[in-house]
Amino acid sequence: MHLIAFQAIPPLEKDGLPYWLFWTMLLVILLLLLFIFLRDKNLRLRISSFFASARRRSVLLQLRYQLRKEKQKKETALKKLGEKAWDADLHVEGAETVRSALGELVKRRDAAQMDLNNALAEMERHHKRLEEAMSVIDQRLEDERAQKQPFDAELKKKREEERRLRKLAPGLDIDRLLADVRKEIADLIVKVHDFERQIREIEAEKRESQREIAREVHFWKKKKEKIQQLIRDIEAQQEDFYLSLGRTLEEKKVDHPELQELHAEIDHINSRIATLHHRIETLAGG
Repeated sequence: MHLIAFQAIPPLEKDGLPYWLFWTMLLVILLLLLFIFLRDKNLRLRISSFFASARRRSVLLQLRYQLRKEKQKKETALKKLGEKAWDADLHVEGAETVRSALGELVKRRDAAQMDLNNALAEMERHHKRLEEAMSVIDQRLEDERAQKQPFDAELKKKREEERRLRKLAPGLDIDRLLADVRKEIADLIVKVHDFERQIREIEAEKRESQREIAREVHFWKKKKEKIQQLIRDIEAQQEDFYLSLGRTLEEKKVDHPELQELHAEIDHINSRIATLHHRIETLAGG
């Protein structure tokens, strides 16, 4: 009876909306939004204007990036133009000051290059000196160790003989032999210690030579780095003056066979820059 009563109880309904009702309401909402969008002309215009403005800003960013790249290309071409005119010793009206400054920079760079070559030569000389000094000292060490080796072997032999004699029964002859062996051991120890002292002195000399030459190499290395930085600074100044000379040549439209190709390249870049400027102004004004 209890089981029948339990089965007769109707199942409880789940909480929440049924799935079909939820999707139906969502579809109705979307249709209402679409209906509003289609009827409201101002809303459509605002949305269209928003997306158009975003596209315009994106295009403007791309155009400005291209413009920067073209200006960089022109600057590089103008530097090449000025450098070529300088190498060709081409005199241009209004560029006397720039040419004079470039002349001074060339002299400074040549002097700095000579100093750099000298520093490199000194570094090489000290490296060679270190190599030669270490070779001589290592040979001396090898000779001292070679001379010491027989005494080490003899000392080892005599100590083994001393241990053997101590194991024998005491007696006059044994004591005399043991005393002689011990005297020989003492003499050998003195000679071995002399060799070890000389070896330590040579090793100390080696370390001192290494330190001394390393100080010299470090000095010339720092000087080399300082000169290299000076040369880089001079070359950067030369680039600025080449650019200034190139701008003067462009402005004066100087005609020279060696400059024609660069003039054509610069004209082509100027055309692209003008086109980009026009497109940017048109979009920005729109």
